[in-house]
Amino acid sequence: MRIRVRTTAAVLCAAALVAGCGGGGGSDAKPSAAASGTAAGDVEGTTASASASGARAETLGEAQLKSAALTGGDVDGYQVTDFPAKPDGDSTARPAACQPLENMRTATPDPGPKAFVGLLAFAGAGPAAGSATTVGLMAYDQPAAEGVLEGLRTALKECTAYEGGVPARTTVTTVVAPDAGDEAVAFGLRTARDSADAFVVVRTGATVVLFYTASGTGAAAEVPDELISAQVRKLEA
Repeated sequence: MRIRVRTTAAVLCAAALVAGCGGGGGSDAKPSAAASGTAAGDVEGTTASASASGARAETLGEAQLKSAALTGGDVDGYQVTDFPAKPDGDSTARPAACQPLENMRTATPDPGPKAFVGLLAFAGAGPAAGSATTVGLMAYDQPAAEGVLEGLRTALKECTAYEGGVPARTTVTTVVAPDAGDEAVAFGLRTARDSADAFVVVRTGATVVLFYTASGTGAAAEVPDELISAQVRKLEA
């Protein structure tokens, strides 16, 4: 099932975490998760810091993830709501090299997380107004968390477009990832006749955080930097 995300009531469908909404980095000075304007292959789509201060290397339980998840008062200009439904995706990408990207689009990475907490963040003001961002906190042991990011990096080197998962061909754009957590990967996915959706995946310790933004304006989406920094900061506190 594929749900459209736009600025109307359908914006609630930013529930990419359960249905795989489709359609739709920055510099060291000002990190950005923009999924527009960067050709595939121009950058690696990942940055890695030596070590995120305060990063939790242990595997978190669901209660710990909930405690570390953003709430409505954490980011000015955003309404943050729980998204309690669990990820549910069973799409096959062709070629197979693209599968990690499709898995992240449906929030079903391989391996699956030991615990999962989902959020929806709606921007009511500012440059991101009208956008909807799905945030998924996923708990792993650290080697598995590192493997998820490595799988995405490999896919981004090998995959520029794929079939499967949605009724139209999906093109892949690799972009500069923000300097967040221990490492991060950023990319855009776009299906025919639609604007690009933006993805940023951050690992801090043994926790992987997915940010998935749908534009709602017709332009390519951007994952708001303020959401990334606020969520990572809270997770590392």
